[in-house]
Amino acid sequence: MVPRNYPNDMKVRHWPAYGLALTLIALLLPQPATALDAVLDVKENPGDLLMYLHRPAEFRAGLPVVVALHGCLQTAADFDDETGLVALAEETPFLLLLPEQRPENMSRRCFRWHDADNNRNGKGESASILAMIDNVLATQGADPDKVFVLGFSAGGAMASVLMANYPGRFAGGAVLAGLPFDCNRPTSDYDVIWNALHYSPFVPDGSDAIYACGIGGYERTDRDAEEWASFVTQSAADIPDDWPLISLWQGTGDETVDPDNLQELTEQWTAAQGIDAIVDERQEVGGATRELYRDQAGNLRLETWSLPDFIHAVPIDVDGSTPVCGQETDFVKDAGVCAIRHIIDFWRLK
Repeated sequence: MVPRNYPNDMKVRHWPAYGLALTLIALLLPQPATALDAVLDVKENPGDLLMYLHRPAEFRAGLPVVVALHGCLQTAADFDDETGLVALAEETPFLLLLPEQRPENMSRRCFRWHDADNNRNGKGESASILAMIDNVLATQGADPDKVFVLGFSAGGAMASVLMANYPGRFAGGAVLAGLPFDCNRPTSDYDVIWNALHYSPFVPDGSDAIYACGIGGYERTDRDAEEWASFVTQSAADIPDDWPLISLWQGTGDETVDPDNLQELTEQWTAAQGIDAIVDERQEVGGATRELYRDQAGNLRLETWSLPDFIHAVPIDVDGSTPVCGQETDFVKDAGVCAIRHIIDFWRLK
């Protein structure tokens, strides 16, 4: 399937056949590109998404893979260098995989994290993104034990989906201004009726009680940690021995996603791992509050970042150290803290 409407500076390249032996791939790997490449031959794509890939100049077999999921009203090209991801992909290095939503699927270009046809393992967009990861592993000789996923807003909610569906496939995950997995699960028939009457312009079928997630000025539904965790464990293709290292980010001035979702996310991903949601260490970093959560053996498993008065955007640091951490756009704003760099450090990619 040929991608439509991709930017002119993105080169289109037809990758080798899916599933070649890694020993042959190491000899036949293509030369690194300086821009995003559109990948045309994803083996399975039930969610009908587009796929773009950035390969660093120091390209070689065995690199980590970072999957980056844009927010609503964004494209892959809006999310690569603006957030600081490309600079870090070159510096670290790692392969940068950017799935993209088609406007034909969702006019606002939101990943469909709320739709049971797209947020369950083996289905829709969830399955498409996993197939893209497998494509990169097979054709680029990447390290399957070093696959990471992050996302902003709807992309952050989709990052939660992927970690819930396939927790054993990811070494780390990050959710920026996003949502807990299955936060839109109805709690009653009234929820479904209310949503059908009041929220159908956003969710076409009106069946997902999406307002319960705390979007657009509504308060999020407060569930206990065990219930949040059960959503993950019921969805997971398998329960891993080692869960992804999880980084959660939220601005307190966000008027699109209820900032209290940070607490719900924390409860979901600590309980899923079998650790408590009691802060083990608190730090102040560049005006942001970082809280750390450890397992019983003392291993750091999850971090949260709360940014006072910060709006609905990816936090960057325009005056930070070289390389520059991104550039300001509608959904990427200066916070004096480079979220992407801190996430990469937390994942121990550097």
